[in-house]
Amino acid sequence: MARTLEYIVVDAFTDQAYGGNPAAVVLDAAGLTDQEMAAIAREFNLSETTFVLPADVPDAAIRFRWFTPGAEVRMCGHATLAGVHALTESGRFAALRSDPEAILPIQTASGVLATRMEPIPGRSDAWLIWLEMPRPVLKPRSLNLDKLTRLLGITTDALDKALPVMETQDTDVIVFVRDHQTLHAIVPSYAELAGYQQRQLIRGFCLATARTLAPSIQVQSRFFCPMLGVNEDPVTGSVHGPLATYLVINGLVPTQDRLAAVSCVQSAASGRAGLVRAMVTRKPGEGYEARIAGQCVATMRGRLTI
Repeated sequence: MARTLEYIVVDAFTDQAYGGNPAAVVLDAAGLTDQEMAAIAREFNLSETTFVLPADVPDAAIRFRWFTPGAEVRMCGHATLAGVHALTESGRFAALRSDPEAILPIQTASGVLATRMEPIPGRSDAWLIWLEMPRPVLKPRSLNLDKLTRLLGITTDALDKALPVMETQDTDVIVFVRDHQTLHAIVPSYAELAGYQQRQLIRGFCLATARTLAPSIQVQSRFFCPMLGVNEDPVTGSVHGPLATYLVINGLVPTQDRLAAVSCVQSAASGRAGLVRAMVTRKPGEGYEARIAGQCVATMRGRLTI
């Protein structure tokens, strides 16, 4: 007998429908096999699909799994925000919208992640969703930059040589280019880049610049992960904890009382773009902590047949 499942498609890191980064959220995925989840993610063909499941650890209220069209991933920021938004849109965890101190702990492959919602002043129907990120880890990554830039469709002269290439805990590689004009000129060879990722064990490439279009924006970026079936991700939440921390470590944003606020814009060649807010805290002797936030808009609702 066929089973039907409710889903909501949510645009994350935007306050406008059909902006930001879309994620599908399957609201009751209990009982689905890994193969069924993978097939559903391929059917949606969005950069991520969130599957909502009952938690099986005592310190979490709910569990999320994330699938791209090509693989399951351990961490996804925009699909986490989308999942929280979809849950509250469907009437679950309503306290998040009425109490800014309410916390929703989510079990994930990256640990239990805490989320909360902050009302936007003057709006009765809009919230920022905050996500406590796994602690950022950055380490130098040595790559053949001649080869990488060729795959990206730029030259090594386009790189910002003053800023080091770094790898995050999610095996994303952060590379800074000279300015936003250079950033938007990138036209990768996706098939070759996917093979390069596989050989180098890299999840994705975050290309960024601190020379942005507006002084209110500290960093602009693009993100490429063709190995996972996503040539260019419009707005990648998971990389922004490490990216904002990178800016702090390299003195590119001001810090007060060990706290830095960072406004980040990511855009794609498709024209989709989003705003990620980040807060980075330096913990003496412990490194850094990061959290990110963004708005979300639901654009589609429906039912799947299994």
